[in-house]
Amino acid sequence: MREIDKLLSPLEALQKAVETAGGQTELAKSIDPNQEKLKQQNIWNWLNRDKKTSAKWVVKVSQATGVSCHELRPDIFPEPANDPSNQQDLA
Repeated sequence: MREIDKLLSPLEALQKAVETAGGQTELAKSIDPNQEKLKQQNIWNWLNRDKKTSAKWVVKVSQATGVSCHELRPDIFPEPANDPSNQQDLA
């Protein structure tokens, strides 16, 4: 399988984050325990309307789930330079 075939789309990365957190409500609670600014409905909208994580919440979602910012929003967060898959063979 080629490396490019293994990349997740932003939606798939968000789905992975939701699954890792234990569901939409749990993800929202892990980021905003009192659910004053982030609610389950926001997560649902990202999944079903936007098809990606809100730029405002990417870092918090990443911290809560371990899904990288680059996976969640590659349009905002470039691939890390120290990623081994990004290294060129200089030999």
